[in-house]
Amino acid sequence: MKIKERIKTSIDDYSFATDEANERNKIKSYFKGPSEATESPWTYVKDPILLKVKGHLATIKSLCNRIKR
Repeated sequence: MKIKERIKTSIDDYSFATDEANERNKIKSYFKGPSEATESPWTYVKDPILLKVKGHLATIKSLCNRIKR
């Protein structure tokens, strides 16, 4: 797969995941209230590269929290 196609696929996947999370948050906030609408776009990401980014993001956040303490 070419690099441009791979980048386009990743962007499309994340865009779909963001849209899906926003729609589910709207539905949940309407029926259950705003406190229940906590869907993250990362829940709906399917692209392997973005899943690796998700894993690294959690690691970076935990390291930043350790440094702040």
